[in-house]
Amino acid sequence: MKSFTLGLAASLTAAASAFSAIAPTTTSIYDGLRSTPLVRASDASPILLANEWRSNTPFGIADETAVVLPATDKMFFVGVGSAQAAAEFASEMNIDPSICFGDEGGSVGDVLNLNKGMKTMWNPPAVSTMMERNDEASLKALGEAYKNAADKIGIQNLAPKNMQDTLRQGGTFVFRGADLKLEHYDEKVGDNAKIEDILAIIGK
Repeated sequence: MKSFTLGLAASLTAAASAFSAIAPTTTSIYDGLRSTPLVRASDASPILLANEWRSNTPFGIADETAVVLPATDKMFFVGVGSAQAAAEFASEMNIDPSICFGDEGGSVGDVLNLNKGMKTMWNPPAVSTMMERNDEASLKALGEAYKNAADKIGIQNLAPKNMQDTLRQGGTFVFRGADLKLEHYDEKVGDNAKIEDILAIIGK
């Protein structure tokens, strides 16, 4: 499911054709989150994410970068895919499934205007960047988590139903109430928000 960090994007992989050209406004992002449901990993219930955070506390929605953040009730993890895929992601990464969500069909990704398409996939510098962010042991653990998840529920259930959705990139967004404090769109694979920036905004 590939994550976008509203705190996290994804279906351990994560949709359609060309780059998105126009970024949505802060108001349209927040209103979109208030009207476009996700499915919660813990019980597969439809959830409007903006109803889940407190008005005076910073909350983030983040991509796969956020799996290395300290445990916090201020972060939500969202990825393209089903509640089942999100639940398996939570299990493998030892994250509370009640803060993990699936974006089945990519509708929330569309609301956020996340980048998508084949042109977003080719990013050789991402390999060196990932190696800088993660040591060999952590990358191996991540690979094993993907394999374990696929072995448990099958790759068909782990991946989005529409394979075009695997071409969607993620992003990171931090809100205080309706006020958007941090907005990051992954332009290509591995182009994640800096962990230090996320931590600074949410006050950890």
